[in-house]
Amino acid sequence: MKRVVIVGGGTGGTILANNLSGKLRKEIERGQVEIIVLEGSESHIYQPGNIDIAFRGAEPEAFRRPPTKLLRRGVKLLQQPAKHIDLENRAVTFDEKKLNYDYLVVATGSVAAPEAVPGLAEASLIFHRSQEEAMRVWEALSAFKRGRIVILTALPHKCPPSPVEAVFLTDELMRKRGVRQDVEVIYATPYTRAYPAHGIADVVEPEMEKREITVQTLFNIDRVDHQVRRIYSLEGEELAYDLLIAIPPHRGADVVVKSEIGVDEGWIPTDKHTLNIKGHDDAYAIGDATNIPISKSGVVAHLEAVTAAEAIASQIHGISNTYLYNGRINCPLELGGHRAVFVSGTYTRQPEGQKPSLTKYLMKRIFNRLYWTMLSGSLEPIFKMYLGPTYEVK
Repeated sequence: MKRVVIVGGGTGGTILANNLSGKLRKEIERGQVEIIVLEGSESHIYQPGNIDIAFRGAEPEAFRRPPTKLLRRGVKLLQQPAKHIDLENRAVTFDEKKLNYDYLVVATGSVAAPEAVPGLAEASLIFHRSQEEAMRVWEALSAFKRGRIVILTALPHKCPPSPVEAVFLTDELMRKRGVRQDVEVIYATPYTRAYPAHGIADVVEPEMEKREITVQTLFNIDRVDHQVRRIYSLEGEELAYDLLIAIPPHRGADVVVKSEIGVDEGWIPTDKHTLNIKGHDDAYAIGDATNIPISKSGVVAHLEAVTAAEAIASQIHGISNTYLYNGRINCPLELGGHRAVFVSGTYTRQPEGQKPSLTKYLMKRIFNRLYWTMLSGSLEPIFKMYLGPTYEVK
């Protein structure tokens, strides 16, 4: 019997498991294939929902489900965190037990690590970290009446549009509350522009100027002194704040770091086309866990999961096809006022400028509602039609 072990039951891990179970249904029914997901969390969190919690006061319950309700029949869920991954001996350890595999997919995501910057954890609110923290952002913004709000970005971080969305939605909330004239909104970013892709920066920057949002570029955070409410950069600059909302640096998951399969801050060395963990043709990494130079986002995890599922199913079926991910991204970016753009591109095509529209905003809102259905794989034909090719078959 062939065993596929998926470490991580987030967006990428769930989509991959459900796609594989559909492609290998007959083999699973015959007892020839086993798909196992290791996931220690009791709730699957729709992480983009943290924006709605933090800046709109949405109820957290709307953005979480038990993993048991999201996996298709034929997929086995072990609600245990993986403790160690042994690529050489093809085994994953959990709860003092060892699980051998024929194919492995590491989909462990990334972890917000404000502790990497002195003073940042104590000084800031971080909606990326948890639903509870996102709710604290909402409570702080709802009570804020006068002073300076700084939205700060550090590298590396997941979901590139989210800092910019946070800036626009903070501005919008202050205007709705009638206090914007007494509130200064500053966006501090390490990038040379307000968004790393120039085509999108050309859209974002005029909108920020129109709203009197100050952009502090090339600001690489060094430390924060919460006693005097100052942020200091590596370039020798400083920013005062009354309320600090941070997108902190991220790192790889603990199991990746402890298993010593990651580089730098725990990112898994991964071939950007085949998605194989480098040096291991039986092991894959997808989503935020990889060191691939691409957006760490749910859409990327989704498309990489589909690609890896095709590759594994092909090998189990004895087909020698190679599936090469093309770097497709397609992330919504909200600009307030019920308008949005989509950051869309591939490895070879940079995101292009576009006019913010109500239609794109509504598409984002609809996707939020479709997320739970999308995880099952039943909407995949629609996504393929909308997104176009996401991999090449050789």
